[in-house]
Amino acid sequence: MALLGELEQKVMNILWAAPKALKPAEVKLQLHCNLAYTTIMTVLKRLTDKKILKRTKMGKVYFYTPIVAKTAYAKNDLRSFFGNIINSYGDLAISQFVDSVKAKPEDLQMLKKYLEDKKDEQLP
Repeated sequence: MALLGELEQKVMNILWAAPKALKPAEVKLQLHCNLAYTTIMTVLKRLTDKKILKRTKMGKVYFYTPIVAKTAYAKNDLRSFFGNIINSYGDLAISQFVDSVKAKPEDLQMLKKYLEDKKDEQLP
C-alpha cells in the first residue's frame, strides 16, 4: 500500500467515519469544497482500484465502503513509509523525526511513553 494523496486521505477520512456506505454525492457534500463531481468519482475509482474501497451498485448509484480499517491501513502504510525513509536517510531521518516531535510537548511525552513501553516488552 502506498501513501494516500491529500484528497484521497480526506475522502478516506470521511468514509472511515461514516456509519454506512456513501454515494459520491454524499462524499462531495462532506468535503465542503468546490471540486467537480467527476473529480470525486475519479478519486473513489482510484481508491477502489487500490483495494482500499469496495463499491456496491444499488439501483443506478454506486455506494462506497472501506475494505481496510483506518488503523490497519495506517499501521501498514506508515511502517513501509518510515522504513523507506530510515533506509534512505538513516540518522538524519530519525533526528528530524525527533525534532518534529519535540515541537509539541504532548507528542514528546507520547514518544517517551511508547519507548518505555517497548523497553519493558523486551525485558525477560
